[in-house]
Amino acid sequence: MSVTATATVRMPAAERREQLLDIALQVFARNGYHETSMNTLAAEAGVTKPVLYQHFASKHALFAQVLERTGDRLHAAIAESAVGVDTPRDRVEAGFAAFFHFFVDHPDAFGVLYGSSLGAEPEFRREARRVQDTFIAMLARLINKVDGDDALVMAAGINGISEGMVRYWMHEGRRHTADEMAALTARLAWGGLEELS
Repeated sequence: MSVTATATVRMPAAERREQLLDIALQVFARNGYHETSMNTLAAEAGVTKPVLYQHFASKHALFAQVLERTGDRLHAAIAESAVGVDTPRDRVEAGFAAFFHFFVDHPDAFGVLYGSSLGAEPEFRREARRVQDTFIAMLARLINKVDGDDALVMAAGINGISEGMVRYWMHEGRRHTADEMAALTARLAWGGLEELS
């Protein structure tokens, strides 16, 4: 059954909103923010534009919600990966595994979280920064041999490494598995270049 056929069925408001967010994630990832219209979003969802506006005041508001929801889902996946993992090194690798597996399971999330649309609006940049800052704080909690400020700086560097590696991986067609990427990223983040040279 297609998304459009599903959309013609009357749904509870909360369910319809989730469906619209799912479709918007796909469309924004494919077309970008500026190239996506509310007409396109409504057509892809199989609803009228007034139905779309019942749930979201504007395209801007819809994209902001897609960005927030996607970032929250990524953080939840990473946080869940550390449950029951004993050593810091294993938590780091589990976190990176969750990070890369998230983009295997939700490839459209990459286009939204790392796409060029984030530079378009201050609100989008703030939300992207919130996503990064949450990830950085999670990493900083694993760095306990330096003071808090230095740990945050180091965690920001590790975030940069993971972002660079996921960008390369996605653009190169994901030739490595998510687990291979997690192991490489953890190896670099944990051991640094000294271990590899």
